[in-house]
Amino acid sequence: MLDVNFNIENKFESSFWSFLNPKSWFKKHYTKENINILFIDDKDMPVVDNLKKAGYRIRKIRDVKDIDDAEVQNAEIIFVDYRGVGKNISQTYEGLGLAERLMENYAAKKRIILYSAYNFSNDVALNEIFNKVHNRISKNSDTSEFMKLIELELKKL
Repeated sequence: MLDVNFNIENKFESSFWSFLNPKSWFKKHYTKENINILFIDDKDMPVVDNLKKAGYRIRKIRDVKDIDDAEVQNAEIIFVDYRGVGKNISQTYEGLGLAERLMENYAAKKRIILYSAYNFSNDVALNEIFNKVHNRISKNSDTSEFMKLIELELKKL
C-alpha cells in the first residue's frame, strides 16, 4: 500500500514540476482528433481510408511540387512513399529524396515517416538517407501498426 501512495505522489510531483516549466505551458498536446496527418503517395492505400474511419485527420495527395506546399505546411506527421513521389524534388531518389529534404527543413516541427514495400536492407547506399527520417514502416503493414506508430509519434511532437 505504501508503494502505491509513493507512485501517486511521484506522478503528482512530476506533473507539478512540469507545470512550473514555462516550455510546457505552450506545448500543444496532440491526439488523433487534432493531429494533421499527410500521406504522399501516387497510389491509393486502404490504410488511409481505415485511419479516417478510425477518427484520424488524414489527407492524401499524389505528390508535392515543393516542400513548402500548403498540405505539407498543415501536417504534423508526414508519411512519404519511397517511390513514385517527389520527382519535382529529387529525380534520382524520388520519395527518399523528398523525405530527406523534409527532414532538413522540418525535423524539429514535424515527424517524417518513410514507407514502402521495397526491401531497404539490400541497398547500403540508400540506407544512409533512409535512416535520417524519424521512422519507417512497411507499406504492407496492418492498419493497427500504422495506428501504433502514429500514437508513438504523437508523443514526440
